[in-house]
Order: sequence, then C-alpha cells, then structure tokens
Amino acid sequence: MMNSSQLDALATNHLATSAAKKTQQKSLLLAYRFMIFYRFILALLGGYVLASLSAVVIAQSFAESRGSAAMSATLIAFTLWACAFIWVFIVNKTLKASLGIILPSIFLFVIYKFLGN
Repeated sequence: MMNSSQLDALATNHLATSAAKKTQQKSLLLAYRFMIFYRFILALLGGYVLASLSAVVIAQSFAESRGSAAMSATLIAFTLWACAFIWVFIVNKTLKASLGIILPSIFLFVIYKFLGN
C-alpha cells in the first residue's frame, strides 16, 4: 500500500505534468492562431496586390479598346483575388502560400515595368 506522502508526491507530479502540457498546448495554440492571422493578411493584401497588378497588365496589354480592356481587367482581377484568397488557405505549407502570392506579383510587376511604366 501507498502511504500519504507517496500519494501526495504522485498527485504533485501529475499536476506538474498537467501544467506543462497546458503551457505547451497554449503555445501551440498561439502559434496556430498567428499562422492563420498571417495567412489572412497574406490573402487580403497579397491577393489585392496580385489582382491590382494583373488588372494593370491586362488593361495595358489591350489598350486599343480601352473600355473593354478596363472592364475585362477588372473582372479578371476580382476573380483572381477571390481565387488567391481561397488558395492561401487550401495550401498545406505557409511558405508555399507566401511564394505562390509573392512570385507571381513580382512577375507581373516586371511585366508592368517592361510595358513602359
């Protein structure tokens, strides 16, 4: 049989282990929330930059008919922003999501500068 001091030691050890697990769970929860917040900001701002640059490039590419170019560019940009927002949350890795927004934005910016602005 166990005496009371052994039972107290066992209970204290269990409480210490439980407290350590709670601290670890809180830190994991905080890291997860930060990752979700980062993805939200990436989708919101990165998607906007990607959509804006695509609208500018499309509108400049088809400058002959300005009205149609502006309308088409706006519609495509809105669709692209919605797709980018969804895609950022579908991808498993945060780095892949970041590169999937940043690299096409850089590519579109280079095309924008190449077209003469």
